[in-house]
Amino acid sequence: MEDMKLLVEINNLSTCRIREDFFIRTIKETLKHSGYDFLRAKNVSLSLALVKPEEIKKLNKKYRQKNSVTDVLSFAEYKNRSALEKVGEKEVFLGELVLCYNDIKEYAQIYKEDVRQELARVVSHGLLHLLGFSHGARMFSLQKIVADKIAGPAAK
Repeated sequence: MEDMKLLVEINNLSTCRIREDFFIRTIKETLKHSGYDFLRAKNVSLSLALVKPEEIKKLNKKYRQKNSVTDVLSFAEYKNRSALEKVGEKEVFLGELVLCYNDIKEYAQIYKEDVRQELARVVSHGLLHLLGFSHGARMFSLQKIVADKIAGPAAK
């Protein structure tokens, strides 16, 4: 995806101290492995917000009717790959990712995972949803490949 221009707006309202380039690399790696080569000629943008548990809980309740904290919410601009492929403009806004760093960090601690590994997996997971992927073997395999590449293989 070297030809593609990528713009990521990052709004960090959390305690996360991981550098912005970590998120950019994770996004680029996910796009590279997605099989969405048609995006190469595009200027792709998305928004990524890191929020506190209270904020993601409110959003989760409002948009998914789930009154709980979650690791990531994806608000896709396009319904699926087909809709994304039909975009005629050079500029493509994929949508918004909202992450709860506290939840991701807590999950990593409980399951004795590296927080960077878990963060890369969650960012990749959210982005794959923006691209129209649904939960399944292909999606989970891709996010693992990306997380291993960005943060090193998970210790298990």
